[in-house]
Amino acid sequence: MSSVSTTPLHPSGFVVQVHASIMEVMNDPAAMAELKQQWMHSPVMIFRRQSLDEPDLVRFTEYFGRCETSGRKDIQSPYQEQIIYFSTLKYNDGRFVGGFAGGEDVDWHSDQTFQVRPATGAILYGTEVPRDGGDIYWADQFGAWDLLPEDVKTLIDGRTGVYRYAKRYAMMNATELRDKAKANAMLSLPDARHPVVLTHPHTGRKALYADQTTLVEIEGLTPEQNERILPLLFATGGDPSLVYRHKVHNGDLMMWDNGCLLHRRDVMKIEQPRLMKRTTFRLSPAEHCVPHA
Repeated sequence: MSSVSTTPLHPSGFVVQVHASIMEVMNDPAAMAELKQQWMHSPVMIFRRQSLDEPDLVRFTEYFGRCETSGRKDIQSPYQEQIIYFSTLKYNDGRFVGGFAGGEDVDWHSDQTFQVRPATGAILYGTEVPRDGGDIYWADQFGAWDLLPEDVKTLIDGRTGVYRYAKRYAMMNATELRDKAKANAMLSLPDARHPVVLTHPHTGRKALYADQTTLVEIEGLTPEQNERILPLLFATGGDPSLVYRHKVHNGDLMMWDNGCLLHRRDVMKIEQPRLMKRTTFRLSPAEHCVPHA
């Protein structure tokens, strides 16, 4: 394969559809190198009509970064410890297959911002997708930085934000942890501190890193400044001009970089079958916006 064909799905180019079979690409080192280069400029890549077993999903993930093993044994694949399930399906004993089975919509967020060292790479593979609802959205946070007023950029650039899981739990507890012991363990996590503006190491572009579900304050700002600035950052992060909406189909594989994106999904019907397989992986700070060294 001499080149990988892509089609932009948003005017800014931050989302592309990749016209390739992942199984074929993984056997072509030149094509994989092209994909890595493309991902630096288009932090959402979508592959349609893929057929992958779980070892292949992990193998593809690990071309881009070290695959994490989830601490959530209740939602972990019984076949591949690096994969977790999001599903409306149930086992014979009534337990849900995987987690986050509720039909509620999910607010704009970036994964793992409440962790001291978040893993920012993500892949979601749809093996059984609901007919209605459950659309997924991404918002370009390079574009969010560009939209901010200059005085706000000056005020926040170089500052550190405080990110707290308790805020996310209060906002999203209907779709987050239902087990009280696990919830208490998560709620006892120490606050994480990350820059609220990240810089891409190759392009030099700046991205807003302001997760409304976890960011509680920006250090160095007065309470009055935080009260004024945080809602502005959250609103700008989800500005409609920055958003791509994706109608997911069976076989879609979606990969994205949480260091420069927000994402959310629509409400979905609990009675419709859904099984999504997810990997999370650590990206190199030499190649991506990573909120820690």
